[in-house]
Amino acid sequence: MKLYVAAILAISFLENFKVCIVRGAVGVQTIAQSTCDDFQSEEIKYKSVIGYERLENSPLEAVILMLRKGAKVCVRPDLPWVKKIIRLRDAKTRKRKRKTSRSAATIF
Repeated sequence: MKLYVAAILAISFLENFKVCIVRGAVGVQTIAQSTCDDFQSEEIKYKSVIGYERLENSPLEAVILMLRKGAKVCVRPDLPWVKKIIRLRDAKTRKRKRKTSRSAATIF
């Protein structure tokens, strides 16, 4: 009886694990750090962006936006909506750093 329960639990675990892998892999794109071949021009909502990275050693000036769903998108840094996203992300990072430095100062 214990063997059957263990087998059922193992099968259900593997099925759930497989679904998570498939869901996590959808839309994920690997981009080499030094290249961006295609640029997206459609505006991306700020709420879907979790971070960004500037490509400085690239022949083309580019920014890679990291999205909540795991995708990485190349965009041109001179677009107004990209500038706004970068400004808001930087402000959020500065605010977070100030908050952690204040809390660290109160501990000591």
